[in-house]
Amino acid sequence: MITAIVIPVDLSQPIRCQQIERHDVDAYRQIVGGNLQIVDLDRPPAAMYLNEEGKLNRMRVNHRATSLVWVHNSAFRGNDVIVGTALVVGPPDRHADDTSAPGDLIELLFDTTRYRVQLWTRSEPRWSSDNQAFTDWVEAYRYAIQLTETWELIEHVRIVPELDEELREQWYQLGLENPWISSADDPPFTRNSFVGCYSVEELDEQIGRGNWSMGTAFYYRDLCFMQQVDGGDEWLTIRHGIAFESMTLEPYIEEGRFARLVRRLLAASKEQCQALTY
Repeated sequence: MITAIVIPVDLSQPIRCQQIERHDVDAYRQIVGGNLQIVDLDRPPAAMYLNEEGKLNRMRVNHRATSLVWVHNSAFRGNDVIVGTALVVGPPDRHADDTSAPGDLIELLFDTTRYRVQLWTRSEPRWSSDNQAFTDWVEAYRYAIQLTETWELIEHVRIVPELDEELREQWYQLGLENPWISSADDPPFTRNSFVGCYSVEELDEQIGRGNWSMGTAFYYRDLCFMQQVDGGDEWLTIRHGIAFESMTLEPYIEEGRFARLVRRLLAASKEQCQALTY
């Protein structure tokens, strides 16, 4: 069985997670109401199934599914719409079988309480955002699409969980208590030094670029790494509100062990972090 995200066309019906047998094509067809068509999604990789003949059968536009596709597939944005009920699953495995919908996407749509829109523009090839925050994922996606329609320099948009301000302040104070991080001056360490990552893969990619200045901080969910050495590889590691270890991450990244490390840290209790038994 795999976990799929079902997006009804009727806005009065909430989206839901549903368990489906991965080889039960009839179950897929029953959900979308006919033969299947697939659209690829990015950031994180996923796939959306829809009714292949939905437009011929004059099915209604699925505004929530359309917003998802327009944000998670930049090539699709503004060129087509999704009609009828849609179904989201994960990318195929090595046997070309569907996998469960990405955990990061499930957490974003079902478990997140505040959202922020991030932009990737041709003039500044990095993710950035304004100060606008949302409590509804649909509104966040609509705002992201609106920005792409009014600012031609935008190449990609995405929706990310908004960092809790109390957690940001806690991390900031821990950084100030660190003699190396607090002395950072190029750039200085501030409350805006924290860069959120949408997935473990992005966290891996960001940290793996190397040569980060002292005070640079990356986080994924409630796990934060702060660079303690200019251009080095010594990361103050924070979770459960405690700075419990200084970690060298480059070997984990080079050997393909970083994702496992992050999962262990996210699964560890406060006591396990303190005892370094994660």
